[in-house]
Amino acid sequence: MELHRLTTEAERDCFARQLRHVRAMRGAGFRETSRSLTGEVHVRFGNLYGLVDEDRPAFNLLGGFAMHDLAMFGQSFPRPDLSHLPPHKVFECGELWASAAGAARILRQAGLILAGIFDAAALLLYPIFKPWNLSTAYGKGFERIGDPVEWPYTHTLSGSKMWVQPMVSQDQALHNLVKEAQAHGFEMLDAGRRLRFNTPYSLYSRTVSDRILRQ
Repeated sequence: MELHRLTTEAERDCFARQLRHVRAMRGAGFRETSRSLTGEVHVRFGNLYGLVDEDRPAFNLLGGFAMHDLAMFGQSFPRPDLSHLPPHKVFECGELWASAAGAARILRQAGLILAGIFDAAALLLYPIFKPWNLSTAYGKGFERIGDPVEWPYTHTLSGSKMWVQPMVSQDQALHNLVKEAQAHGFEMLDAGRRLRFNTPYSLYSRTVSDRILRQ
């Protein structure tokens, strides 16, 4: 598999379109509120990454995520307080989406590989907790920081409120996660624009067409 850093306007637009499409899928969809600019900030100014199957003949994103360190811009929520760490060593990951079943686990592995390459001191996540609990995918090596908090920038397609669970991995727990993710082998190509890596996880032929990410 390969993870590509998306830098051109066309690539970023592709990421944004597919992110909106996956979020709005029937059955368990959601979208940003009309006033929110948070997602636009992440997509416009954060580092965007797209998962690509290098064996396929054409560029085709199977999923992606955004990542930024806190020296680029601040974290999405006040909690947790990581001000004791250098801002450029704390990375927030979010906006994760997948258009192929099984891709979410591979994206999480790729994010951990990058954390090791960037020598991250902490990884910060805000997975959805309610109305769908996606935080269980990050149980190993991530600590829940307090109770879930309301996500004021989004709502379900029916207009209901949403909550996220602040989570962080640091110290030995993060070291262990990175070591496990990198153990299968990887290499950086094109001056860091492409990450080629082996994964123990599999993609499935069907697309994620009727549900939010639940891998």
